Amino acid sequence: MNKVYLLFITSFILSCSTPTDQLSGPELIRKSIEFHDPNQLWPKLKATFKFIDSLPAPRESRSYSVSFENNLSKMVYRNTTLNYIVWNDSVQVFQGEIDNEQAIRMRNYYTYLWGLPMKLRDPATQIDQEVKREELNGNSYLVVRVPYEKDIWYFYINPESFRMEAYKFYQDEPNQKGEIIYLDGLIEFKGLKIPANRTWYRTETPEFLGTDKLIQITE
Repeated sequence: MNKVYLLFITSFILSCSTPTDQLSGPELIRKSIEFHDPNQLWPKLKATFKFIDSLPAPRESRSYSVSFENNLSKMVYRNTTLNYIVWNDSVQVFQGEIDNEQAIRMRNYYTYLWGLPMKLRDPATQIDQEVKREELNGNSYLVVRVPYEKDIWYFYINPESFRMEAYKFYQDEPNQKGEIIYLDGLIEFKGLKIPANRTWYRTETPEFLGTDKLIQITE
């Protein structure tokens, strides 16, 4: 191959690549989604997630499952005392008691948190352009800010793998009152990589709030 041509190709490739520290917020989130959901499975996911949570005393830990049919905006929740389905904005309770508003809120909660970072593709989501570097637990992360109407979220992305490893939200950003969630481990399902454990703390105090442990994903 002609040396001049080879030099041209190499220069072109280098000019097309974007250094990690020059990525915009939306570009960084896109790369994180490519790591966690390379096959774009989440929007059409149909699967059951099985959980155990670990709560601070005196609260008792629970086991439960959540089934998603994301293309239908459908979720089924089951534990030993409560079983209900949310389909769009309709709610049907098979066991136990939960009002419609809370059931819909829980559907939105589970689909958002366990669908991160993929849920940041939602049309109404506004991702800040600026990406910052921040140290957290001795590790350096690329951090993206995402403001919502009632709270402000920050997402911590590994600068090498683009894996999402933590996030926090402020309900009162000026006073830094909110919660931070550390992500640990991965469970894979048809190429989808979901963090296995989410451990919650308050941001304004070191108070431990609990750990959500994803045990298994099945069809």
